[in-house]
This record gives sequence, C-alpha cells and structure tokens, in this order.
Amino acid sequence: MPLAGRMKLKWFVLFVGAFVIAGIAALVSTCKKNEPPPRPHIVETEPPPSTPPTPSPPTPTPPTSQGSATQPAQTAGDLAPRAWDSDVLAWRTKSISGDKVKDASKGQSYKINLYKDAGSSTVNRAKVDINRDDKWDEKYTFEGDKVTLQRAPADDEKYTETYHWTGTGWAKQ
Repeated sequence: MPLAGRMKLKWFVLFVGAFVIAGIAALVSTCKKNEPPPRPHIVETEPPPSTPPTPSPPTPTPPTSQGSATQPAQTAGDLAPRAWDSDVLAWRTKSISGDKVKDASKGQSYKINLYKDAGSSTVNRAKVDINRDDKWDEKYTFEGDKVTLQRAPADDEKYTETYHWTGTGWAKQ
C-alpha cells in the first residue's frame, strides 16, 4: 500500500507542476511589453495631373548690388519656416486611410493631426498643437499648390493671422 500512495503523490506533483508552467507560459504570451500602437497605414498617391498654367510675361526686377536675387524679400510680418512646417507640408501630397490621423508626429514636441475631407484623394487639412497643451495653435489648408496657414498667436484657438506659403517661407496676408 505505501507504494501506491507514493505513486499518487508523484502524479499529483507532476500535474500541479505542469499546470503552473502552463499558466506562466500563458501569461507571458498574452502580456505584451510597452510597445506603441501601430502607426496608421499611409497610402501614398501621386498628385492628379493638372494642366500646365499659362506662362505670364516675366516682370522686370530692379538690379541689386549683390547680383540678381530671385527670392522675394521678406517683410516684417512674414514668417520663416519652422521645424514642423516641413513635416506638415510633406503630407499635402500623401493620402491616409480614413478621414483623420491623430498625432502623426509622435515623439516630437509638437502634435500634428491630419484630415482628408470627402472628395479629396490626399490630405487637405492639418492642425498643429505646438506645445501639446490640447489647444490648436495653427491650421493648414491645402488647395492644389496653394497652402494657407492660420495662426492663433495667443494659443486660444482664435485664428487671427493668415499666411500663404511662398516656397521658402510664409507671407502675411
């Protein structure tokens, strides 16, 4: 009889040990490490072909002492490009899956949300929260080659300044 009692105890320990190991394995496989959520799938599209604009006659520019300058002079109200401008402007020819992407600039000190309105094949609007305080500081609108920037300088979502992209900076309107 003692042999039968030992065999039962060995089987019991074996089953309990297997159950504990299986439980630990299940916990390890279901618990994920702190990984960021997957980024949204971005579909890049080429801009639709457009008819070339009719060339206008060149306007004469006065000669300068430094040779011929082709860039327009900035006025006091104009803005130079900022760090997030290149990120936002890069999205104007790209498409997104769905109509909105939240925080397309993860890991940056600023937050960019992207929008693709109905009837548009690419991103046509963007908002930037420069300091991530959940108040939008700037709104961008893309209409073909025209890019409009509206700013809320008081960080109050009241957009009182309007600019247009010149290719090298922002011209105040």
